[in-house]
Amino acid sequence: MAATPITVTSMVLNTVTGDLPAAAWDLVVNGAQGFSVDTTGVGGPIVLGIFDSTGAADNVTITAGDRPPAQLEGQGNMAITMAASDVRYVTLESGRFESSTQLIAGTSAGNNTTRVAAFALPTNWG
Repeated sequence: MAATPITVTSMVLNTVTGDLPAAAWDLVVNGAQGFSVDTTGVGGPIVLGIFDSTGAADNVTITAGDRPPAQLEGQGNMAITMAASDVRYVTLESGRFESSTQLIAGTSAGNNTTRVAAFALPTNWG
């Protein structure tokens, strides 16, 4: 089984998004296989939303990248401890987390328990 692909929602300045309830985010079916976010053409930071959708705690790991400009990969993986029903957000930069295949990847300690959303921040802050 392959990693669960996470859909990237591009954010636009001064524009309200559609309704994005956490219960509708992409479900990580196999935690050990994990999830991946394709950053091709994104050009800016990615915000991950992580939702522990069950009544049990979970641990999520964002994997360090290996692609230039992943110059910060030496800082290692990022571990996120989730309590039951937690929703957490983390802003990720390519300099630490992007892989040579332009993916940001992660794993979850549970199966069918973690939902993930990816938001591409706008780069034209003016």
